[in-house]
Amino acid sequence: MTVPGVPDYEAEFARAIAQFWAIKTNQQAAADQAGTSAGATHGAVRAGKHMAPFEELVRQVVRDAGVTVDVEQAETIYVPGYYRETKSWDVVLQYKGHALAIVEAKSQGSRLANNFNNRVEEAIGQAADVWKSHERGLLVSGIRPWVGYVMIVEETPKTTEPKHLLAGKAVPPGMVVDSGFDGMSYAERYAEAFKRLDQERMLDATCVAITSSGSAYSYPDEWLSFNGFAAQLWGRCKHALAVLG
Repeated sequence: MTVPGVPDYEAEFARAIAQFWAIKTNQQAAADQAGTSAGATHGAVRAGKHMAPFEELVRQVVRDAGVTVDVEQAETIYVPGYYRETKSWDVVLQYKGHALAIVEAKSQGSRLANNFNNRVEEAIGQAADVWKSHERGLLVSGIRPWVGYVMIVEETPKTTEPKHLLAGKAVPPGMVVDSGFDGMSYAERYAEAFKRLDQERMLDATCVAITSSGSAYSYPDEWLSFNGFAAQLWGRCKHALAVLG
């Protein structure tokens, strides 16, 4: 379902998914040929750029909403931090000198042992840091930043099989682990984590998609679709236009 006035971006999102796989395949082939692959798709991940199609789609939404952003000063943009000096974000867009949209785009393959917690911790830390940075006036923006996250999870047996709660891990007596995570796959746990980050206002919008190959993909939760993400970003742009002209 789309919002009246906001384009349906699912066809563009499918193309971004297809480009994501094409880039990863080409990068993995180059890594294999160079003898630098660490196995699976790790060589492709290390090469980067496979999330570029989604970053460009975020920029397209902003353009479609009628906003001509300030010129991006470099390929990698660092946002001032409060708990650290700076942190690079994948998409940093300003409008008339104000922070319009700050978005991170990440993917998760089959190397899940530590990466799931690392990814979630990274998202929490980035969000907390940018909000505190804005609160302390370091972003020098007259309007509140808009912070989003796009997560692409590769569909493999490891990412989709149900996981038992704790699974042998020990917690101190008297502490209670959220039973809602019991039986969830890693993909579903990503969806739950980012949905909660959205609900708790740590992030303004989140998109989580699962994909196996080609242009095929699905959403583990209807609230995490790219159309939903785009509708919220579209609203942000219209608000900025109304305030800043």
